[in-house]
Amino acid sequence: MENSNKMKRILVPTDFSPTAEKAFRFALDIATKTKGTVILYHVYTPVESTTIDTVQKRKQYNAQTETNLVKRLQRLKKKVTGNAVDISVSTVLGRTPIIDNILGFAEDNQIDLIVMGTQGGSGLKKAIVGSVAGRIIENSDVPVLLVPEKFEWKEPEQIVFSTNYQKTDKQALSLILSLAKLYAAKVIIVHLYDVYAMDEKEKTEFETYAYTMQKEFNKFNLKFQLLKTSSVTETMENLYKEIPYDMVAMVRRKKTFMERFFLKSFTKNMAYITNHPLLVVPEEE
Repeated sequence: MENSNKMKRILVPTDFSPTAEKAFRFALDIATKTKGTVILYHVYTPVESTTIDTVQKRKQYNAQTETNLVKRLQRLKKKVTGNAVDISVSTVLGRTPIIDNILGFAEDNQIDLIVMGTQGGSGLKKAIVGSVAGRIIENSDVPVLLVPEKFEWKEPEQIVFSTNYQKTDKQALSLILSLAKLYAAKVIIVHLYDVYAMDEKEKTEFETYAYTMQKEFNKFNLKFQLLKTSSVTETMENLYKEIPYDMVAMVRRKKTFMERFFLKSFTKNMAYITNHPLLVVPEEE
């Protein structure tokens, strides 16, 4: 089961920040390898205030703003792609509301992957607490790859998939392995367990899960690892020391794992991931 065809249409929302440009470059690299298409997308808010005194003048102002933004998108495209003719990149300008607009565009245009930068003084930590990136990953029906502010380009050599080992992981793992294959990266599937609570039954269940996934994806040499923890937050913060990685992937569970682990733990401290991309895959039934 492979999903390389599921990374053909990539949406890159941009606010023209340096971090958004990093996300654009990452998306282009993926699209080059999959022979896919990148859509560079900016959302702006039209002026509706009566401080611009007439309807006609407001229309003229907004029209000029749109023209300027389209030109800016084109300049960014040219800056990053240069004279490359083998990369398909289109530019689109949308209007607010930003979250509904991005997600609606993704749905209407059969987007396979959203790649976006996370900016702000505290990088991903700030982004995930209620910002655009946070709301996108909470509500998107397609996978989202977050590229953090401090990320410096490096092809991923090792991807960690952190999971509480559900059967629905198959779809997510299919995508993760397709991404790993593009870069010849290794995938390690990690489960954090409570050092005070895990019993033999849970260990056996994880072993069964590992056997099932390896059998399902027998073309790949998967690694499975149990990590004991007395604090999920602290362990995830220091995960890089335990298992060096270039990207971490997670499934956004419906109202369980997402609420209990992702939101609560990740919003406390995202320091452990500020230099590495985060792939969030929505759970499929």
